[in-house]
Amino acid sequence: MIGKLINDYICTGKGMSLKETPRGVGDIAMFPLTLQVIAIVRGIMLGGVKYLWTDAIRDSIFTIAFFIIWISQIKHPIKMSRMYYLCPMNADERVAYIKNAYFFRCIFHSILIVTACIILYTVFDVSLYSLLYILLCGLMYSFLSNVRDNKTDFMRAVFLKPAMYISSYIQFAVPASHFGRDEMIFTVCSFAFLLIVELPMFISVIRAINDDIRVVATGEDYSRC
Repeated sequence: MIGKLINDYICTGKGMSLKETPRGVGDIAMFPLTLQVIAIVRGIMLGGVKYLWTDAIRDSIFTIAFFIIWISQIKHPIKMSRMYYLCPMNADERVAYIKNAYFFRCIFHSILIVTACIILYTVFDVSLYSLLYILLCGLMYSFLSNVRDNKTDFMRAVFLKPAMYISSYIQFAVPASHFGRDEMIFTVCSFAFLLIVELPMFISVIRAINDDIRVVATGEDYSRC
């Protein structure tokens, strides 16, 4: 089963162009825009701090992990190849297959996030609170996927994914000494933002993903074509 999931993941990624994915071009365009926002935020908060080569390595490790997941989610939507509808599979078996494929991607994404967090904590100066925030936000980010509901997908692509990336970046890019005595206030505000803003949007996307799994498993996805 694992070997089949790996093979399907690789084949789907190779065989699907970004232009063929739902809102793929617009979704990928959000990444450079997000990087631009990060540059502006960093300039405002750390305008007088020199940007070192170690900072560039740290930022690259973090950005590469998020970018791989960003592309993976675009190229692997909740979808099943047409040939599987010709196989002797009932709706429950299709649901099981689609969920397995989805969770396989999520586990792969989560491994990237955990690896990046381990490197950030062991090599660079990242506090435990910041590491916990990055880990929680990154794991939530790993479970996102393109969805068919237009409003939910717009929220995911334009607000949720950039917000998770930017808020996680600030956690390690801005040193604790920059906040001084207000460090704990910053930490509390960060987790409040995660719980009040990002978590509700994340739950909405997960619900939409469950709806998409049902649609794909029953064949409604292709019956409309």
